[in-house]
Amino acid sequence: MPTVADVARLAGVGAITVSRAVNETSYVSEEKKKRIRDAIKKLGYRPNQAARVLKGNRAKMIGLIIPDLADLFFGRCAAAVEEYASSRGYMTLIVASNRNQELQENAIAMMIGQNVAGLIVVPSLPGESFRRLSAADAPIVALDRPLEGAIADEVVVENLGGAQTAVNHLIEQHGHKRVACVGYDKSSYTIGHRIFGYNEAMRAHRLKPEIYDGIESLDDTLKLVRRWKKSQDRPTAIFSLNNVSTRHLLWALREVELAIPQKMALIGFDDLELAALLSPPLTVVRQPAVNLGVQASKLLFERIAAGEQPGGSFGIKLVLPVEFVIRVSCGCPPAKTT
Repeated sequence: MPTVADVARLAGVGAITVSRAVNETSYVSEEKKKRIRDAIKKLGYRPNQAARVLKGNRAKMIGLIIPDLADLFFGRCAAAVEEYASSRGYMTLIVASNRNQELQENAIAMMIGQNVAGLIVVPSLPGESFRRLSAADAPIVALDRPLEGAIADEVVVENLGGAQTAVNHLIEQHGHKRVACVGYDKSSYTIGHRIFGYNEAMRAHRLKPEIYDGIESLDDTLKLVRRWKKSQDRPTAIFSLNNVSTRHLLWALREVELAIPQKMALIGFDDLELAALLSPPLTVVRQPAVNLGVQASKLLFERIAAGEQPGGSFGIKLVLPVEFVIRVSCGCPPAKTT
């Protein structure tokens, strides 16, 4: 196996210079960096990650904790983070917490043990481990929702405003008086803000909110929709709180033959990959999933490069806009094609 000394000899520099260039611990001229990169490529040199960790150096690795890998939104965020980290020469250790406190705590403990250079996390639940990781001087960036218990930068989207826009459209453009809000995970920041936006829109039009915030599974959704099917006094429109709930609703409404949008209009928060190809095409509040991952990564690597944590009591907070994409499921006519 080639060593640092081999790289140094081929590049015509000292071993310390190679170490500085590889670990990015201090300044090395671009000319020397190029010679070192060329030597590394020619020799096939790979840094000994374990040795660097034992010496107390940060690994060329970042951690990413998300609630659910099966959720397309988080999958897109993760792909963007991984691509950005790779472009900086870092690996990404990805763990799904499955919205479980114990799994989340174990994942963070593992990150600390791996001596990751920094962490991007979609917190499911507050945890003491976040404070331990923050105390270990590893920068943390919260993605999609703020992080309780630690000072961290955060990147979120306009959940409240996006929900208001969707519900206002159902009421003002299509005349719906009964708009149901369906989903789960109401204790999370994102869902909580979407429910708040739904409530604000309904109350602004003096309509009674109808919230079903414990509908987690397809079976739960089927039971709810079957109950509506039997009732003459059912909602005429639905605002879905995330793409998992939207998929369940699409399945259940078709199963019980409540036609969209004739019998039940539908708008989902977050886009689906094939939303435009569905029958009818789905109206959505689209989140910038890729940009969320990119912006979180930029913040994290700025902290890693600076070697510092957020100062004072607060970190940087970025709020990214959402996009309201009108298709047919809300009751609008199909877009004209030319």
